[in-house]
Amino acid sequence: MKAVVFFNNKGGVGKTTLACNVVSYISQHFGKRVLLIDGDPQCNATQAFLDDDLCEEIYLSGQSKQKTIYNILQPLEVGEPSISGKVSPAPRSENLYRTDLLPGHPSLSTMEDRLSEAWSKLLAAEIPGFRISNWVEQLLVHYQDDYDLIVFDVGPSLGALNRTIILASDYIVAPFGCDIFSILGINNIATWIQKWKEDYDQSLVIAERKDRLKNIEKFGCITDTSDKFRLAGYSVQQYVSRKFKEGRRPVKAYDSIMKDIPTVVHDRLSFITPKGMNDELRLGDIPYVYSLVPLSQSSKTPIHSLASKDGVVGAQFKQVQQYSTLMDAFSKTLLENIGLA
Repeated sequence: MKAVVFFNNKGGVGKTTLACNVVSYISQHFGKRVLLIDGDPQCNATQAFLDDDLCEEIYLSGQSKQKTIYNILQPLEVGEPSISGKVSPAPRSENLYRTDLLPGHPSLSTMEDRLSEAWSKLLAAEIPGFRISNWVEQLLVHYQDDYDLIVFDVGPSLGALNRTIILASDYIVAPFGCDIFSILGINNIATWIQKWKEDYDQSLVIAERKDRLKNIEKFGCITDTSDKFRLAGYSVQQYVSRKFKEGRRPVKAYDSIMKDIPTVVHDRLSFITPKGMNDELRLGDIPYVYSLVPLSQSSKTPIHSLASKDGVVGAQFKQVQQYSTLMDAFSKTLLENIGLA
């Protein structure tokens, strides 16, 4: 089983839309058992998957049988170092993405202080700090026999919640927008991940010196970060293309930025790039798909599956087909990069 997080510290680049469509495509066309975990307090992936009545039941009625990721984390709020393993995902049969979903919850944001406090204890090599900061590792162990692939969709924050999710993930997929702020975002991601990786590794050294490493291992905490949060690839999203003699390519305003991004990724994220994989990191660029996104949102249907019953007309059919072709190539390369081809 592999765990992948879709992450960018800049919002509005279409990250959630991409994550939802990729897991749906892999689940339906590559025969993988896939779970999407909505780790964003805004719950955009949950809203994309579940119908409005079920969302109202989960978040407003208080009577829903369907629990969320917040229910898993609740024991941490009262000082427990272990999560609740009694939460079952919403089954794929109940959504048109045909993928199991662990719904998000707005109250996830309230966990930031608790997780920050645990990180401080981890830096002092205290075992409770390691256990709480490794809550995602506990979760992955709980689901490891049920899925081939677990994907986390997270918000753009560089806070404690995302740090714990990235820490336990095997791979990172970084969707970038086609603007200068995405290039700045690459630098932010590189600086941030490198700093807390060094902090975590140093805490392991301190724990070993204090003869606490065996207990940390006993509780299933990560003791080697060398095979964690490696870069599985990136994409450039929502650029505008135009037809030229040699075919379609981005308009000039975006062209230079798209040329710069691979170099910046190579230079700044080389420390988390698996050896020999630089050429395969570009998973596929996603052009702006105009009205397909609102059609997808209103029908609760992945873009690659949109049809006339969802409101698709005229030239939109060709757009859906082109998007499906992109998803096929993107998903295939991703699965190869993470060892699930």
